[in-house]
Amino acid sequence: MDYISFSQYKTYTSCPRSWYLSKIRKAEEKQTWYIPIGSAVHDMIEFWLTEWGTPDGSLPKAEDYFYPLIEKQMLIEPDTSKWLAGGPRADPVTGHKALTLVRECFSKALEELEDIDVWHVEYDASGRLPGLSVPIKAFIDIIGEHKKKGPVIWDWKTGSTKPDNFQLITYKALMTEGKDAFAELKWHGRYVMLKPGSASTRYVDLSKVDPLEVGKKYQAVYDLMQDKKYQTNAGFNCRFCFNQENCLVNAGVTPRSKYYDRSADDGLPY
Repeated sequence: MDYISFSQYKTYTSCPRSWYLSKIRKAEEKQTWYIPIGSAVHDMIEFWLTEWGTPDGSLPKAEDYFYPLIEKQMLIEPDTSKWLAGGPRADPVTGHKALTLVRECFSKALEELEDIDVWHVEYDASGRLPGLSVPIKAFIDIIGEHKKKGPVIWDWKTGSTKPDNFQLITYKALMTEGKDAFAELKWHGRYVMLKPGSASTRYVDLSKVDPLEVGKKYQAVYDLMQDKKYQTNAGFNCRFCFNQENCLVNAGVTPRSKYYDRSADDGLPY
């Protein structure tokens, strides 16, 4: 590995075996409804902000962004009932509900954007941190200036659960270590929760972020990756794991799990 990212850090710290199956074994993962929801919303926002809207001034259509992603996934798994979905088991967010959620999330994003002067969309903050032997690859959804908070780092979330602040902290550390004018600014960060009914989030003061401390946290995880520690953190998250059918612990001994999960030979699986 010649770099690390927050998504890899998050996957590994959640379940090293899942990271191993994805990054080392390149296992075929379960298709989902929630990944194309998030991707479609992000793409719609990026188009709206970078292309200055549609030629006729109308809003981009959710169908134009969501359906192509669904069609691509259907080439891998045509039976959409086998896809992972968010929401309660008795009423999962699939089909038309998923498309409606894309529309609602995009509408909420437009409301949020009224309070910010956007400087960059998908800002490339990739770089190095002290205490870390490899670069971090990072792209920030939005950076800009809020009417009240000043310079802000935004990350869009289309789920309903607010994560901890380490993703925002990572972005701030990279901005601090950057060589451009943004390095000296006093940044606030926020996860912008777009799903209707999700709890609103407050801004986080990122002024006291220590890049060395952040770099050391990544290095500790990177060292475990290099040491080939591939244990399974079995539990509630297995329900939403892309690799649930590829994992010997979760799926048991099946032709598929035996083919993909070779952690006993490749590393330290327990």
